[in-house]
Amino acid sequence: MNSINSKSDIEASLVSILTDLIGLQSDYPPGDTVEICKYTEQRLKNLGYRIKNHMHVTPINNLIAEMGHSSPSVVFNVHVDTVGPGLLSAWSGNPYCAEIKDERVYGLGAANCKGSMAVHIWLAEEISRRGGIRRGTISFTFVGDEESLGPNGTKSLRDRSIIRPDILIVGAPSSNDLLIDERGVMWLRLTTCGTGGHAGDPASADNAIDRLVRLLRFLEAEIFCKLKDRKQGEILSTANVGKIRGGTNTNVVPVEAVAEIDRRLLPGESVDQALDEIQAALRKSGEPEDSYELELLVGTNGFKGRSDGQGVTAFSEAIRQRLKREPCFLTPVGAFDGRHFVGDDIEIINVG
Repeated sequence: MNSINSKSDIEASLVSILTDLIGLQSDYPPGDTVEICKYTEQRLKNLGYRIKNHMHVTPINNLIAEMGHSSPSVVFNVHVDTVGPGLLSAWSGNPYCAEIKDERVYGLGAANCKGSMAVHIWLAEEISRRGGIRRGTISFTFVGDEESLGPNGTKSLRDRSIIRPDILIVGAPSSNDLLIDERGVMWLRLTTCGTGGHAGDPASADNAIDRLVRLLRFLEAEIFCKLKDRKQGEILSTANVGKIRGGTNTNVVPVEAVAEIDRRLLPGESVDQALDEIQAALRKSGEPEDSYELELLVGTNGFKGRSDGQGVTAFSEAIRQRLKREPCFLTPVGAFDGRHFVGDDIEIINVG
């Protein structure tokens, strides 16, 4: 297998891989990554990598391609699941069929994160084309369960010591800039209960949706509207109500209502502190404490990365040489799988 050197050949190879990936559905829900991992395995299985599949929960498969045996351990990580397409009528074409317009590739997951996945596949192939690595260990991990912030993707590989990186490089839609800081993320479910009744006589009942609205308004006034004043440089502390559901019929007073809240934390804020803050506010709301329940769904703390690590230094120099500009360090917005390694004293870089 000969190395690919020309820019046009590299571009054609990347577009071909990305086109294939867009055509392999891996939407969450359900987050089925079996077929897209099979595709990746077929491409890499005869290139000198040790290939292993790890599926702790069906159908969330995680594929690892590893070469070498010693340290340092460099792990490339990319999630292969996507969000759903949403309203198909909002798409100009088929979201599962790549479309090229004005030198851009359009399709579900093209940016997040199948574009980075295509790069990682190409890089794994190119390393083999060039005869492999000279020292250390390099691993390519293609994982699921990222879009749900779930435990069955990168987190399971880390918790089971299946991957133990010294440098973790996470694929991200960063336009070749670097992201070394990450906010914490906390997902909460707030459930309210009431007493059912007929909509024609609402005063005789206790409306759970009304209670949920009151509690959300109280949280907005007590906490959420003040988060704009919490900053670390350009990094913001935020909250968003992402889901609301309740009621069974229009003419029935609902007995239950549910909201799910996304709270993003500064690197200096902890999940425990943020959860305690919301619980304390709810106790001050005046609503009976047995009329609502707050549940922590997901919680990981943020971190501040090292700008002088070996990985960041290497990427920075590559940006200077290849792109003819200084590297730019981005402000974190989303949550990436590097958060599962907080406290492991490793170098974490998000780039793609």
